[in-house]
Amino acid sequence: DQSIVAIGMAVPGPYLRNEGRTAVVSSMQGWRKINFINEFASAFGVPLFIEQDARAGALAHYLFDPAVHTSDNLAYYLVGEGVGLGVIENGRLINGYLGAATEIGHISVDVNGRPCDCGNIGCLERYCSTPAIHDMLIDDGVLVPGAADMTHTEAARALFRKAQEGDGRAIAMVRNIARYVGYGCVTIFNGFNPKHIIIGDIVSEAGPMFLEEVLSTVEERSIPEIYNTTSITLSTLSADAAVSGAAAVAVTQFLEHPSMFFDVS
Repeated sequence: DQSIVAIGMAVPGPYLRNEGRTAVVSSMQGWRKINFINEFASAFGVPLFIEQDARAGALAHYLFDPAVHTSDNLAYYLVGEGVGLGVIENGRLINGYLGAATEIGHISVDVNGRPCDCGNIGCLERYCSTPAIHDMLIDDGVLVPGAADMTHTEAARALFRKAQEGDGRAIAMVRNIARYVGYGCVTIFNGFNPKHIIIGDIVSEAGPMFLEEVLSTVEERSIPEIYNTTSITLSTLSADAAVSGAAAVAVTQFLEHPSMFFDVS
């Protein structure tokens, strides 16, 4: 029997769980008006569970990643269309009062920097997300020909390919992006002190050179005792962590609250 008994969804954050909608979605502002609970709950005859994408990714690694799933303290650091964070502390996700906790992408790394849609200035995601990378490439105009006609993801992947092929200017740009990702890791260290930080989503595809620069930045800027006892790795899940996490959200609810499924046929 392949019938669906529950649906899990992962949405870009911050996700305001009490209102059923997102507060900020980089470059896709129209989604802020959508109440996901109202739109989807009535469309399916099964329980619906919604979680912010980075927190869903953290849950996916906690349950499915053999390298870290035995740890009760980990952080999934999503660096893609936006920059997000999911933190598991003592086996439980950190959510916050409105469900908008751990939004590392909207922590300022430059108080006089680039404005962000969230209202802050110099937010981390304005320097290392795929939209930010796309803007850099369009401004450059030469490094990735035709970048202006690409999607954010296509432009970022084109940059990563050039860097992996040895292009010096591409390598320099990737290393600069990695330094900002490293600044985020330092904030994760100081704010949450997880045992593991797993960097995932599109920007993690920049690969070993990218991770090397992240580690160098973190070592330079963090407390040695924390740096030496925390692993920072790239995600190795075969499927998108947020998609796997969406399923994990539904599975976890089923295991923790089985009685709510008794009447589902």
